[in-house]
Amino acid sequence: MVRKPAKMYRNISKKAYTRRKYMGGVPGSKIVQFEMGNLSQEFPTEVDLIVEEACQIRHSALEAARITANRRLMKDVGRSNFHFKVRVFPHHVLRENKQATGAGADRVSEGMRLAFGKAVGTAARVEPGQKLMTVFSTPQYLEKIKDALRHSGHKLPTPSHLKVSEIKVSGRIVAAPKLVGEKVVAAPVVTEEAAAATAAAAEPAKGAAHAKGGKDAKAAAPAKGGKDAAPAKADEKKGAAPAKGGKK
Repeated sequence: MVRKPAKMYRNISKKAYTRRKYMGGVPGSKIVQFEMGNLSQEFPTEVDLIVEEACQIRHSALEAARITANRRLMKDVGRSNFHFKVRVFPHHVLRENKQATGAGADRVSEGMRLAFGKAVGTAARVEPGQKLMTVFSTPQYLEKIKDALRHSGHKLPTPSHLKVSEIKVSGRIVAAPKLVGEKVVAAPVVTEEAAAATAAAAEPAKGAAHAKGGKDAKAAAPAKGGKDAAPAKADEKKGAAPAKGGKK
């Protein structure tokens, strides 16, 4: 199949065609992964790839841009040091009225104008200033992240620029979701405040346990000593009398 140039589909015209339950034979989207890297950690630096013109971006172009950015991030930054996210989805279905091409094609088939056509792919519609991709990481990898996103922008049918911003990190640690049977159970989120409250509640309980143990020990010592001391003295007196009698 000969792929037509992207300029045939990049301009936005007419309404979006997205109701797939009324159509059949829509090709699957090439981009299937939208979040990559370390998904269980928060990072203080955000780098966004922002488009400058309204256009349609085909799913093949989105996948090419994603692969370019992800490969450079994996190589230069490392999987555990970034969170890469694609923020758009190719909802719009592209249609094409296929006709014969080549020498003498005009005599073989002459289609009517503005034919409805057949689904040939999907695309994402974007507006000026919209975030297309985002990378979360630390400031030490900023230049490498900017280089990766700059190269991925070359795969798009619109000019783009980068925006760097700082994020206030909450300090929470989110574990990856776990699969239990057929259901995905979300992992618990532990914040610093919750951890501090748990530790504070544990310390008084521990102190009370120690205090209780000390009181019991002190109370038990005299009672044990008092009861055991009296029979001991009586035994000594009883044992001493026969001894004196034997000497006499």
